[in-house]
Amino acid sequence: MTDPIKAIAGRFPLAGRLAVTLRHSGRACAEVVESPWFASAVLLLVVASELVALLSKASRKPFWNDELIALGVSSLRPFSLLWKALQSGADSMPPSYYPLVQLAGTLPGDQQVTLRLPSILGYILTLLGVYWFARKRLPVSAALTAVVLITLTPFREYAFEARSYSLLVGFLAISAVFWQRIGEKRFMTPLFALFLALAVSCHHLAVLAISAFGAAELTWTLLSRRIRWGVWAACLAATCPFLVGLPLLLSFRAIYAEHYWSRPGWSRVVLTYGPYLGLDSGFHSTLALVSVLFFGILAGASLRRVLRRPRQGSPARDFHLPEMVLLGGFLLYPALLVVLAKLSNGGYTPRYGWPAILGLVLGFVYLYRAAKLSSALLLVALLAAFTVRNGYDFTMLSKAGWKLVDERWTGLVELSRGETGIPVVIASPHTYLEAMEYAPPELRDRLVQVVDPGKAARLFGSNTSEKQNRILARFLPLRVEDLAPFQAANNRFILYSGGERDWFTQYLAASGYRMRLLSKAGDFSVFIVDR
Repeated sequence: MTDPIKAIAGRFPLAGRLAVTLRHSGRACAEVVESPWFASAVLLLVVASELVALLSKASRKPFWNDELIALGVSSLRPFSLLWKALQSGADSMPPSYYPLVQLAGTLPGDQQVTLRLPSILGYILTLLGVYWFARKRLPVSAALTAVVLITLTPFREYAFEARSYSLLVGFLAISAVFWQRIGEKRFMTPLFALFLALAVSCHHLAVLAISAFGAAELTWTLLSRRIRWGVWAACLAATCPFLVGLPLLLSFRAIYAEHYWSRPGWSRVVLTYGPYLGLDSGFHSTLALVSVLFFGILAGASLRRVLRRPRQGSPARDFHLPEMVLLGGFLLYPALLVVLAKLSNGGYTPRYGWPAILGLVLGFVYLYRAAKLSSALLLVALLAAFTVRNGYDFTMLSKAGWKLVDERWTGLVELSRGETGIPVVIASPHTYLEAMEYAPPELRDRLVQVVDPGKAARLFGSNTSEKQNRILARFLPLRVEDLAPFQAANNRFILYSGGERDWFTQYLAASGYRMRLLSKAGDFSVFIVDR
């Protein structure tokens, strides 16, 4: 067959020389991208860059509601008091997560950073786990592509949030790496058991992720005609943290289930994939279904080839099938959580399903390679996007900053000085926790949250935050008062209105209270309220 480059060179010498140069340059570029030293250098630079960026972001971003709950609960000593708070429904995180947070809290440095260190560690483990998992079977460029893809997804925003989702994904990624290498070294099985148990320790519902490993191991068993009892024992042992925390989960469900803030509909089974991709609902629904379909087609085709050919005595040639089943399990993880939540009358929010990012990213890389497309070119494009994004982040971080006492609270201090001796009610339960953490001490002593779970449920449809703050007030220095006693004791007070789940302002307006506006900024308003 005639070489098209030579044909071009024969008729158009200049164009031919250019084409030859581009071909050689492309080959040279591919050789560089696939070299081990390049992989090590890029992986190190990506991880180091992300670590610096996340530490900087963590130091500048104030805690939000769930992080403030984690901060308060982790401060409880001894551990028996923390356990009692969790039994009472103070938080939904499992008890085994809090020792990690408490350990991080003993480190010197900014509290904004130390409380978030476990999540940052989880993110770094995710990057390394994705690289090692993909590198086992795929070229260097494909493994690096998976790593850079992770950094460009919305999952990065959870890498510096003081909750367990990032740590959960990191432990699952490392668990997948050890499972993939079982049989190579004797210690792989116990390490797999350890990290899978750590993953389940991070979130009650993570026990469902064990089913992904179970399905993958069952596939391996069918292909090899052998049973790895150690792997099954590891999966069984990993359920222990869930069983220990199950009474707490049932107690939490009993307290909040009736008017829980996030109840999924059946459409959420597909629509839940949007937050993981940062795409609109219509497109991400199609993309999720197409991903599952591709996985099904490839897995079915692989299984068909295996069943039709003579036995080779080893499943090594069929490595991709069990691993694809594992990735498919991660991909389906959030959809299964929605089904479980619906059947058990529980709650669900997309952040519970972040293990799906492993299936989405690694599955994309596997499918991209199966299509015999150049992962080197894709990697170069992704590295360019990564560089631009991180350059923008560092530019913004160098310019921006935030203060522990922002203008909202300094302004409220000034307004409240003219009305001494009366409480300052924060209408939103989320804003109340924020104010108790960041407002000046002279204002903090006057802050109150008024709760009535029944009225909150009728006016807003949920009373989760009201109940939770009332429980937290039993263990932390919070001033949370029930509506009836507060009304009886206070005919006049300052109201900081607005914010998430503010039902109190609507109630006051409907109940005939006189409300004189003192200030308004954005969604928040300050009133003097008289009966």
